[in-house]
Amino acid sequence: MKKVILLLVALSAAACATTPDVIDPYEKTNRKIFEFNRKVDRVILDPVANTYNAVMPSPARKGIRNAFDNLSEPMTFANDILQAKPERAISTLARFIINSTVGIAGLWNPAEKMGLKRHKEDIGQTLAVWGFKESPYFIIPFVGPSTTRDTVGFTASLFLDPTDYVIDKEFGWEWVYARLGADIITIRAELDKVLDDLYSETDPYLLARSAYLQRRDYLIRDGREKEYDEEDDLFFDDELDDEEVELLNLILSSKNQ
Repeated sequence: MKKVILLLVALSAAACATTPDVIDPYEKTNRKIFEFNRKVDRVILDPVANTYNAVMPSPARKGIRNAFDNLSEPMTFANDILQAKPERAISTLARFIINSTVGIAGLWNPAEKMGLKRHKEDIGQTLAVWGFKESPYFIIPFVGPSTTRDTVGFTASLFLDPTDYVIDKEFGWEWVYARLGADIITIRAELDKVLDDLYSETDPYLLARSAYLQRRDYLIRDGREKEYDEEDDLFFDDELDDEEVELLNLILSSKNQ
């Protein structure tokens, strides 16, 4: 419950905050796609998520989530290298090795207890570090909020994820799609209450847009401080631990719509 309350406070703050770099020339169309994605979520993902939460014990859900997070570490490692961040790359590699072995394929997260905190890097963030300027915001059908830069990164990741290549080689491409589907379900199930509260807001589109753009900026800067208004500071409240910040990232990521 603490996570839900903190996340809602952060999201509400983001809705009120000023986001100076919003470029949304397609807002009219974006809102229609946002509502379409919302209906898809209500009809398909929400019932599946509720069923998953009902039949799967909490410890099992946590273990499965850990395993999927562990599978994303090779992609993070690759982007750490591309961004010339050796210390973060070493930390990511160490996490992956420890959690894949001692943590039994990532079901447990002993690396966290050893002080190796998880972070995420993707191709969209790498493009930003390389100088790809911010671009128009838009909603992708069946996917969710994005920008031109993040869409290029998202599309590239579909073909360049090293984990997918290993899964394909060992088990076949059908297991790659199975991984994606299961990953989406576990994320949606974990955020069921938060998404319900988000959609109950007066204007969830503005809330999601503001929070998404600010969160992406925060991730690109690796959490480094930037001057914000008081309301913006609350969005990155220090009371949010790493797991709660990650939940916030998930609700705003492309997989959550």
